[in-house]
Amino acid sequence: MKILLINPLFPDSLWCFRGIRHLTPAHAHAPVGLCTVAGLTPPDVDVEILDENVEPMDFERECDIVAMTAFNVQVPRALEIAAEFRKRGKTLVFGGPYSSLIGEKFLPFYDVCFKGETEYTWPQFIEEYKQGKHKRLYVQEGNIDISKSPTPRFDLLKADRYACFYLQTTRGCPFKCEFCDIIISDGRIPRAKSVEQIIKEAEVLRKIGANNVTFSDANFIGNPVSAKKILEALVDWGKQHNFPIRWNCELTINVAERDDLLELARQANFGGMFFGIETPRKSSLSETMKTVNLKRSLVESVQKVQSYNIVTWSGMIVGFDHDDNQIFQEQLDFLQEAGIPFTTAGILVAIPLTPLYDRLEKEGRLTMDLSRMIEDSEKWRGHGSGDLNFIPKLMSQEEIKTGYNWLIRAMYSYEAMAERLIKCFSNFRKYEPLRKPDKFSWMGFLKGMKFMGQIFKHFVLTRNKIRRQFFFKVIKAWWENRKIWNLEHIISCLTIHIHFHFYVNESQGDPDSAGFVSPFNGIEPMHQPVSTEPTLIASRTV
Repeated sequence: MKILLINPLFPDSLWCFRGIRHLTPAHAHAPVGLCTVAGLTPPDVDVEILDENVEPMDFERECDIVAMTAFNVQVPRALEIAAEFRKRGKTLVFGGPYSSLIGEKFLPFYDVCFKGETEYTWPQFIEEYKQGKHKRLYVQEGNIDISKSPTPRFDLLKADRYACFYLQTTRGCPFKCEFCDIIISDGRIPRAKSVEQIIKEAEVLRKIGANNVTFSDANFIGNPVSAKKILEALVDWGKQHNFPIRWNCELTINVAERDDLLELARQANFGGMFFGIETPRKSSLSETMKTVNLKRSLVESVQKVQSYNIVTWSGMIVGFDHDDNQIFQEQLDFLQEAGIPFTTAGILVAIPLTPLYDRLEKEGRLTMDLSRMIEDSEKWRGHGSGDLNFIPKLMSQEEIKTGYNWLIRAMYSYEAMAERLIKCFSNFRKYEPLRKPDKFSWMGFLKGMKFMGQIFKHFVLTRNKIRRQFFFKVIKAWWENRKIWNLEHIISCLTIHIHFHFYVNESQGDPDSAGFVSPFNGIEPMHQPVSTEPTLIASRTV
């Protein structure tokens, strides 16, 4: 018996990083979910992982079962893959983030679908499949004991093709943001793996050569007691192995109140932190119940984190009911002031089963039923796109699209990016390097020189004067602060910006023509809600 686990190709987006594929073959993100499912598979079953983001699809691969995962943007490709394997008589299985929300809607396309965590249901399915009596829909009732989750099978991946790997320490988040599906799929009580599990997984990643790892927890400090123990263990482990991995995580901004956690993160070699800031407008934060962001100045909190030599990322959203057409300028001004180099800015999306979806459905403001969301998911892309699946309150749909188009372009213009990048690094402080110099390696040296040559070629050997000026402005700032600023951080940020600038230019238009002033500057915002009379009502029963 053989199982083929598939990660479908991501379409071009802010997250796929194919904009840097000409610089390095290692641009993809490792599918930790599939690696975990592989770890759950009994040892007497042969299992392989095919990640279409790093290798071509092979429809002739020998297997009995084809199982795949998908985020919403991957769904169209997942359906195409399923149709091809169905012609070849394979048993088709679907799970992952989107299936966990509305798995039963995919039963017309797959033989078996999974809703929820699979630590218990996947082994159950394998056993029942062997006996010829498996079900079509497996639903995890209640939350599993995450300490029983296996070490992911990272060994099944082509490790040299990934820029980033993932570990997960907890599932669940104690907050209740209206738009978020994490509390639906993972619950509000964070469940933690043991410190021993985390260190074991870190060791596996070290041995396959991973040097950039992100904790995929929805909130790394959802359980602050557990987080502190993990950070302490990572500090000790890093010292033993000369800090081979640079860590990143996603967490809430209230970490700024915990100097002990920030100092441990610095000592453990954390290089980046991603915050769900969403918006600088307090009324919108209150509306969506993101109350954790209301306790102190967001700018001061971000800069506090930066003072521990950690690059800050953020998720930003426009389209809340309290957002009018001035929100786009507010968003850009906030990001520039806080010095947040990178953000996955997007239009608010009503994700199925979330409190936001329920509210908008009751108000008759949804414009996509679930069938259309499945069929057109690649077109509307969800969060991070320029489309909507609901009727806004204080703006027309056209205003939101116009404002978003300007905002995402303005953010990733070379001038705006240079300003944010320099401001972020200006908050860094002088610390002794954690990592001791490696033994000289000609192979490593030549590989590094080749990559630096590609960066130099992109930014300097170009006819684009603005791009060249951007590069020299950032490098000049680094040179003046080289005793504090880490060149590796700078090169990493420049590389990431290449992708962001490329993607925005391709999908939204030239970033450098946007300017710093919103197209709604001087235009009075609406004070009355947009009429919702001519609405396309969405129903979960469609």
